[in-house]
Amino acid sequence: MQSKKSESEASRPTRVLVITPHYAPDFGPSAPIFTSLCEDLQDMGCDLTVIAGFPHYPGAEQTNNSWRLFQEEILNGVRIVRIFVYAVPKDALWRRLLYHSAFNFLAAFATVRVGKPDIILANAPSLWSGLPLIKTFIHKIPFIYMVFDIFPDVLVTSGVFKSQGVINLMDRIERYFYERSSFTSVLSLGFRENLIRKKIPAHKIAVIPPSVDTDFIQPYPKENNLRERWNLNGKFVVLYAGNMGFSQGLDNVLKAAELLQDRADITFVFIGDGATKPGLQTIAKEKCLNNVMFFPFQPREYVPLVYALADISLVCLKSNIVVESVPSKTYSIMASGRPILATVAQNTEVGRLLNQAQCGICIEPGDIKTLAKKILELYKSESLCAEMGMQGRQFVVDHFGRKAAARQYFGLIQQIADKRKR
Repeated sequence: MQSKKSESEASRPTRVLVITPHYAPDFGPSAPIFTSLCEDLQDMGCDLTVIAGFPHYPGAEQTNNSWRLFQEEILNGVRIVRIFVYAVPKDALWRRLLYHSAFNFLAAFATVRVGKPDIILANAPSLWSGLPLIKTFIHKIPFIYMVFDIFPDVLVTSGVFKSQGVINLMDRIERYFYERSSFTSVLSLGFRENLIRKKIPAHKIAVIPPSVDTDFIQPYPKENNLRERWNLNGKFVVLYAGNMGFSQGLDNVLKAAELLQDRADITFVFIGDGATKPGLQTIAKEKCLNNVMFFPFQPREYVPLVYALADISLVCLKSNIVVESVPSKTYSIMASGRPILATVAQNTEVGRLLNQAQCGICIEPGDIKTLAKKILELYKSESLCAEMGMQGRQFVVDHFGRKAAARQYFGLIQQIADKRKR
């Protein structure tokens, strides 16, 4: 009898539970990453379930069911358990703690509804997935801890956390999950080195950069429906698309726009939302920056057109947090075939990527005159823009195609599953 049960368990697909706050049709940088990853893992043979919040990222369309505690649905073959989220602005610090707490408690209850998985993929930090992961310790379920920012480091360098006691507590909690994970996945070698300095064993750390659906995001013509709708036809567009938070230092982009006000055909376009957006809009209004435009996040089907309307796309990070971080939008910009201007130092992960792909220019954060100068240089050289855009597109197709990350995660899942069988 026991033999038949073992054979049955060996033949069935590996049950994988994914815990993440954002999943399609939600907005935010992590939503498309987790959506494509989960769909690809399902296609590769996993029996996959996702616990995610109702769409709540700024700009996302709220559903009529967003006040329900739980709701199950199937989206592109993936089972999703939606949970209520107490959504608040990102700059409302203490209310954000309620947001994280609500997600934790309801996600923990949702794990009871979905049954016992074989493996859990949990989106770090522990503020999102801490309580649900307690199930892994009770039932000895292995888990992969998916790290997109090193906590509490990113909160300290961006000035969100200043109390040493809070910082130490956060650090201990994070280390607790790092140490108990089967694997911790990180986006870059810089992240890996950070965790090794924190005494996390190197063999447990997997470097898995985000992948890009290069069939979905392509080098479309820049004259498209969005340009026409926003009266941008004939303009040289400098685009920033994404989160407008404390980490980006976007006030420096406005200063560069001020230096280029005399160039009537150069327009700075900001698309997205975030804690600093209202302040940026106020600055642009006070300085009468008629060459600056703001728009909200666009629906997912418009994302390729968003990247395509750019002549130049920006990747912006403050100097104190750029060493280890590669924003996921970097790969999407490369897939769109547009050159990148990045306010980062050459010796950062972003700097090394742009140098390797020969698809962009790095500028020291805060060097506003050089930023304006490089924009002018690209404005005057259509051939250079085209060359860098083409090189970036080819590099991302060769190295970061959609299924690249899924294949690496599937390999980790198989390693864990094989170990458990043995």
